[in-house]
Amino acid sequence: MRKKGWYNGILLLLALFLLWYGVVVLRGQEYYYISWGILMLGLIGFFLRFEKSRPGAALLTMIAALCGVAIASRIAFFFLPQMKPVAAVVIIAGVAFGAEVGFVTGAVTMFVSNFYFMQGSWTPFQMFAMGLIGFFAGVLLRRREGAQPSGFSYKERIISALYGFFSVVILYGGIVELNTLFFTVQEPSVAAVFAVYLQGLPFNLLFGASTAVFLFFLYHPVLARLQRIQKKYRLIDKEEKT
Repeated sequence: MRKKGWYNGILLLLALFLLWYGVVVLRGQEYYYISWGILMLGLIGFFLRFEKSRPGAALLTMIAALCGVAIASRIAFFFLPQMKPVAAVVIIAGVAFGAEVGFVTGAVTMFVSNFYFMQGSWTPFQMFAMGLIGFFAGVLLRRREGAQPSGFSYKERIISALYGFFSVVILYGGIVELNTLFFTVQEPSVAAVFAVYLQGLPFNLLFGASTAVFLFFLYHPVLARLQRIQKKYRLIDKEEKT
């Protein structure tokens, strides 16, 4: 990450501390407060960058639209467990607009959509995990200004699909399964950890595979349109161009 984005690391550590505090101290009882805390940390990172770049209201509108698409994509595929394009949309948001926007899109998506799927102690874990997926997509896959996505660039499609698969299986699955481990296992042990993660592995693999497929087919078409919107409304800040 750029030196000017040093606050991102601090905010991520604070979000991780909130997860620990909610599990160890609050025992998952105050998950709404922990969820709001994680969401606010993500918004702080975004607004710090927002104040530096001073973009117009078009960027906020675009981010709100991406959050809406991600939320709708999760709800629309409710009848297909673990086969949802929500992570793919969050990843594309991070690639198009940066790490902070990726984190906010992921965290907001899981928090709001859980009003449909049901809130619970798992909500902060889902928010933090999906936020990290969008955040690291912005760090690792962010394209340089002026680069044009090609619909026939299979290399980029494969890289994005691989990132989607492993980020969902490792980051999302690894973090969300902690909720199951902390609140269902009375005495954590190596065998208990292995059993919890092994039980959730098929679902995480299915979610990761579906994310990879969605990214392979949607990455370039959606990203190309977002880049055209960025240029038309000058949503790329001057700092990114230099």
